[in-house]
Amino acid sequence: MKRHYIFASHGTLARGVLDSVELILGKQQDIYTLCAYVDEHQDVTRQVAELLAGLPAQDEVIAITDIFAGSVNNEFIRYLHQPNFHLIAGLNLPLVIGLLISADEQDTEKLIHDALLSCRETIQYCNHTIASAVQADKDF
Repeated sequence: MKRHYIFASHGTLARGVLDSVELILGKQQDIYTLCAYVDEHQDVTRQVAELLAGLPAQDEVIAITDIFAGSVNNEFIRYLHQPNFHLIAGLNLPLVIGLLISADEQDTEKLIHDALLSCRETIQYCNHTIASAVQADKDF
């Protein structure tokens, strides 16, 4: 079974994340971007439906949207009932890199769980983190 990724956002964040991923990891296959609301004539409901209709039904899809309960995320929520469809909110570079570098993991739920745990550690208030590290060095 093939695995496809969709990065979806309000505006061009999704395309920017893909550009950054490919700068770091090289050219990627089976990744699609949906940049909603950049063309006022595009309907996000139709964009999502057309994108998902273009993917084989038997394949897995991991859709990653920018904001939980935002309009883009809500459009993808409509597809949660489909088999092999996984939806994550909180599109960010560490999450995507974590998913892609562990893509050999056959258990998609484990892949997602592990990537979420790992990327949470990358969100830091650096002032505090560095100050704590400096204090720990002084105490040692």
